[in-house]
Amino acid sequence: MAAKKSNASARAASNRNKADGSKKSGARGAAAARTRAPQRGATGKGKAGKGAAKQPPAPPDKVKKKPPSITITRPEATRPPVVVLPPPKVEAPIGAPSILVPKGGQPTNSLTPILRWMYVGGATRYEVEMSHDAHFGRGHSTTMVSLQTAMTLDDAHALLPATTYQWRVRGGNDAGWGPWSTPESFRSPDK
Repeated sequence: MAAKKSNASARAASNRNKADGSKKSGARGAAAARTRAPQRGATGKGKAGKGAAKQPPAPPDKVKKKPPSITITRPEATRPPVVVLPPPKVEAPIGAPSILVPKGGQPTNSLTPILRWMYVGGATRYEVEMSHDAHFGRGHSTTMVSLQTAMTLDDAHALLPATTYQWRVRGGNDAGWGPWSTPESFRSPDK
């Protein structure tokens, strides 16, 4: 009976070894079949070199993490004081306006004509001076102030008929007046 048990034990062990071997050979066979499987090249024809092993997929690249941002807060007591700068110093205009009309000794069509000139940078008002005298002597000139670059003479400053006038203009602001323009002349109508 002991012989029967040992034969049965031997057969069971033999069967286990065969099963293990077939599993191993099956795994080996599948691996071998994979390595021997035809691989196509760039042209799509032919086999890869003999004995070429399939390479395992590359591990995914590690994602670099950004360092955490740092926020520094300071209490109100340690903040620097707010400095209030004085307003910029205003300077008088440095340019003289150019006279547009009337000019060149040409006659006007009215005793209350419109006087026009070019804007001057930094000017907030303009001073217009008219005179019978080419030198703008005292007692012979009239001075008016305008906030725009044009002025229509009113009845109080109406021109005398058939008279030649000289006129000039200058720009100014709170800091003072700029230079006078080059004088121009015009003639008032007869009536």
